[in-house]
Amino acid sequence: MRIFDPLRNKTNFSKGESMPRWTDAARAKQAALIARWKPWQAATGPRTADGKAKTARNADKGGDAGRAQRLADAHTELKAALAKVDRLSKAKRRRREAP
Repeated sequence: MRIFDPLRNKTNFSKGESMPRWTDAARAKQAALIARWKPWQAATGPRTADGKAKTARNADKGGDAGRAQRLADAHTELKAALAKVDRLSKAKRRRREAP
């Protein structure tokens, strides 16, 4: 039985070769290796506010799509701010009208 090792086996899809499939034994072996390596413990991600803000922009490539997304985000923020102002003004009006 041949076990597929994704790090050693390479395929040439342009020549019509099919992708090798994982066997149950290979899948179990890989799961055991990953459980031993625990790669999730080394993945910390950004820790500072600046780092988090920078990674939040990873998908933003600029151009029309990026501009449209930024415009949609600004619109959402504006709607939330206006709703807050509306709530506060209604609360203030009720306090004035209260006997």
